Amino acid sequence: MSKTFVWGHRGAGFIGTQNSPSSFKKAIEIGVDGFKTEAQLSKDHEIFLTSQQNLKINGEEIPIYELSSDKIKTFKLDNNESILTLSELFNEFKNNNLRYNFDIRAPEVGIRIIEIAKEFNLLDKIEISKTSIDPFTLPEIYSKIRDFNKDVVLINTISLKHYNIRKEHFELESMKNLNIKGINVNYTVATFELFKTVKDLGFKFCVWG
Repeated sequence: MSKTFVWGHRGAGFIGTQNSPSSFKKAIEIGVDGFKTEAQLSKDHEIFLTSQQNLKINGEEIPIYELSSDKIKTFKLDNNESILTLSELFNEFKNNNLRYNFDIRAPEVGIRIIEIAKEFNLLDKIEISKTSIDPFTLPEIYSKIRDFNKDVVLINTISLKHYNIRKEHFELESMKNLNIKGINVNYTVATFELFKTVKDLGFKFCVWG
């Protein structure tokens, strides 16, 4: 891919309620090329698109992985809409020729995303990224995923703890072994020098924030 690709972060970013159905629709109106958001796995193995790991239900903070899909659907976002499932997102935008990038915090989440993407014949349209706040190495988050599927695009998100990013932060040997296609950094550390370094190494350069 040689052109600049614009992701709609959690839908339309800070326009409206992030990760809501209306926010994703607004992003399409703006003209994004794809969606980038976080994915969580429910107790019954459904993928929900939210940055929240816990939901406050009846005054209690409960991890999403302990909640059934039916229970999660009772939770209302700030605009009174429900949290989208991955299947709902794919269904809604199946005619828009989009790409999808999902931040995950566990290999099992990535594997389930792949399974659902296959059901929709969208495996070639998805990318999976690790988050910028977790301490995991690339093999810890991606080895099981790569064993499960050899083709899905994996992206290396550099930890926010690195303010002066250097090559040793890339885990280049692991990137090669796991066939990772790109490097993702926060906009606060994105420089032309870093861009050139990443491109010279043959990777996609992704910026978020």
